[in-house]
Amino acid sequence: MNYTVRPGDNLWSIAARFGVTVEALMRENGITNPNAIYVGQTLRIPIGGGFFPPAPGPGIGAGINQRVERLERQFNQLERQVSRLDQRVDRLEARVRRLES
Repeated sequence: MNYTVRPGDNLWSIAARFGVTVEALMRENGITNPNAIYVGQTLRIPIGGGFFPPAPGPGIGAGINQRVERLERQFNQLERQVSRLDQRVDRLEARVRRLES
């Protein structure tokens, strides 16, 4: 899963949000200085490498895991849609620039 760094984020808050370790985030993204992330940077969030153990069998934990997985799929789908819209806007802006010149 990908995450775009927002104002006020740091590796520790991102790691806590996604239930992974700072070390796992750094390793996944090739980061050597944990203070050297920036707003707008896209980070890959490792799945299953966190410090929260997987939920045991069926029950409340399994339901939460299923919901998180569904939300991750929805997020990734929306991220692809935004990317396509960004590309479309870029093409339209280029067309407008050509027409204006």
